[in-house]
Amino acid sequence: MGVAQDVSASPSQGCALVLSGSVTDHEDRSPLIGATVVLEGTQLTSVTDANGRYAFRNLCPGTYRIVVSYIGYTNEKLEENLRSSKTTNVRLHPDALQLHSIEVTGTRHQDQPIQGNSQLSGRELDQTQGQSLAQALERMTGLSSIQTGPSIAKPVIHGLHSSRILVMNNGVRHEAQQWGSEHAPEIDPFVASELTVIKGAAGVRYGADAIGGVILVEPSPLRDSVGTGAELNLVGVSNNRQGVASAMVEGNPAGLSSFSWRLQGTLKKAGNSKTPDYYLANTGYQEQNFSGAAGWTREKYGVEAFFSRFDTKLGVFAGSHVGNLTDIRNAIKRERPEPEAFFTYAIDRPYQNVTHDLLKLKAFYRTENLGRLNLMYSRQFNQREEYDTHGGSERPGLRFEIVTHNTEAVWEHKPWGNVNGSMGVTYMYQFNRYEGRFFVPFYQSHTAGLFWIERWDRGKWHVESGLRYDYRNLEAKLFRKDTPQKTGDSDLDNELLTPTHRFQNLSGTLGAIYDIGPHLNLSVNAATAWRSPTTSELYSNGIHHGTGTYEYGNANLDVERAYNFTATLAYIQNQRLNGEVSVYRNYINNYIYQAPDTVPTLTIRGAFLTARQQQADATFTGLDASVTYQLTDHLLLGGKASLVRGYNTSANEYLIWIPTDRFEGNLRYSLEKLGAQETFTENFVSVSGMRVSKQRNLPDNYLARDYALPPAGYFLLNAELGTTLQLGKQQIELGLMGRNLLNTAYRDYLNRFRYYADEVGRSITLRVSIPLNF
Repeated sequence: MGVAQDVSASPSQGCALVLSGSVTDHEDRSPLIGATVVLEGTQLTSVTDANGRYAFRNLCPGTYRIVVSYIGYTNEKLEENLRSSKTTNVRLHPDALQLHSIEVTGTRHQDQPIQGNSQLSGRELDQTQGQSLAQALERMTGLSSIQTGPSIAKPVIHGLHSSRILVMNNGVRHEAQQWGSEHAPEIDPFVASELTVIKGAAGVRYGADAIGGVILVEPSPLRDSVGTGAELNLVGVSNNRQGVASAMVEGNPAGLSSFSWRLQGTLKKAGNSKTPDYYLANTGYQEQNFSGAAGWTREKYGVEAFFSRFDTKLGVFAGSHVGNLTDIRNAIKRERPEPEAFFTYAIDRPYQNVTHDLLKLKAFYRTENLGRLNLMYSRQFNQREEYDTHGGSERPGLRFEIVTHNTEAVWEHKPWGNVNGSMGVTYMYQFNRYEGRFFVPFYQSHTAGLFWIERWDRGKWHVESGLRYDYRNLEAKLFRKDTPQKTGDSDLDNELLTPTHRFQNLSGTLGAIYDIGPHLNLSVNAATAWRSPTTSELYSNGIHHGTGTYEYGNANLDVERAYNFTATLAYIQNQRLNGEVSVYRNYINNYIYQAPDTVPTLTIRGAFLTARQQQADATFTGLDASVTYQLTDHLLLGGKASLVRGYNTSANEYLIWIPTDRFEGNLRYSLEKLGAQETFTENFVSVSGMRVSKQRNLPDNYLARDYALPPAGYFLLNAELGTTLQLGKQQIELGLMGRNLLNTAYRDYLNRFRYYADEVGRSITLRVSIPLNF
């Protein structure tokens, strides 16, 4: 029995997905030879080979119930919602307990650091369709978002956001005008089949700046077997009357099986959002996104090309743009914005047009003796146009353009005993230009890096270490009048300045996982990373369009250095109780933060809220916890909690703009099959409640640092239900989600527009997903 029985369905069905994996002992991870793997309800069976491997080929998309059995071990039943070829590994328990069914997804954890990782994939990711990337990530413990009105959100990990969080889009470091809190990642979430968040400093593999964490946006691999498939997703949202249509088609030609391709596109349109009591003027938006990929793959080598365009027009909440000191004070004091708004899809001034193009080329070459060499080149072009309230011309008041070239060569060496790892070299060149009023200067930067990561696995121990060196050269070009310390002398104002900054430093990580028992493991991680100040932090001097704030940079800022420590205790794969608790401490020397100045800046356009870049030593300490308990075969109880404290150790006081404590509880009822002909499968209904506390960890004399005290805490009631409708051979997935069902009026501390308006009220989302195969 040295070869696994590779069981295939009939190719005439036009289905070509592969489900494979391994079956091992849960205690010592040894392969179980001759284990039987059955796809329940079909005639398909596979028996594991000498390495414990099994495989099913030519499967159609759909939900499969996998039953794994082996003499002396408890049978394991698993559910797979198969949309693309997937790897599912199974561990059998050597006891007589019958485990309840659980949903599993294939992962690639060997490519990710040993530290706090969270993941969204499969049906859980599908349920976020229609939401932004930041909103989807809020389902994970320890993540929140910083918002600028109802349509713009950026992810926050353990209190850190913006340039401290790297977003890897299809393996490429996302680079755009990301210095603004209202500059959301220009990524279409429909491209992703998997979202992974690496919490804590992860600068070794992904580069400098990742001192808060990394978000991996991963599409499905290109189809690797003959056939053509497609998927249509439709989403409707009641609150802002949003409509979304996203479609994907992919194929692998019968006569050219090494070649695969995929096309994907999304259209989205939304009007003004509504709080429980009033509409928010000019908060509509629209998107037209597109992506395409093609690849040629053989056993030893392969090449792939990917291109995507993200194109959006965003209205900026009209109530945030004020013109004088009296308007500012009145806007903050009044309970609702003026003038009265109504629903419309029209987007007026102020608004933004944003496009982002990504071209990626990658190749690999594999040898038996040396391992695998991966090469990658990418080019990104980002353009942001900002149209002010004032000005009648068709030209934007300010246009930003940024171009980024990125190259990477990574060698994954052949395992040396129990050790496997990789080493690589990276290089990034970036330059920008702008038209219109000054905000940030012209600049160009060069960044080069070297890294080496190794992982050792033996028995119950899994240890990883890594080291990285980065060098960055930044050169800006600006006139003296555009610096925050402008002189007002006409002769000096015309002097061209070309300040140059050179930064270099090391990043490192050391982590370990110890399997304490069959269900219990402990992981610890220590990492250090660094971040150089961005051009906007150094030299911004002007009106930040999206927030209506006048911002001043600080040319004397130094490098941030983070020291991150994380420990996680996880109790997993248990019959009823599962959960984990994670504690962390992040020390950041020279932490750069934007401090509000309560004295507004007066310009010829009026008075604006003011913010200045400052620096201090800081700590971020927190706890993430999640737990689930299987009350019955169909009823699951769950809970989550996130707490974080940001502290300015230089001034011996709390930091502002830190996420507040969050607690969530949910109850989920699942029923596998419903209807006389089992027409409805994967049925579920869930109810959840989320409590967000008022931010009480404040510095003394808070109103000298912010324009208004933090808003009150709030409670939101949410609900979801879903099913899969089987019409002959065609599946249709249906989902209905309600947010803020009690229509609670509240304001969130991390929303930059909390000074002016409430958050969005009750909203119902209907989702329809139709997979197609030809």
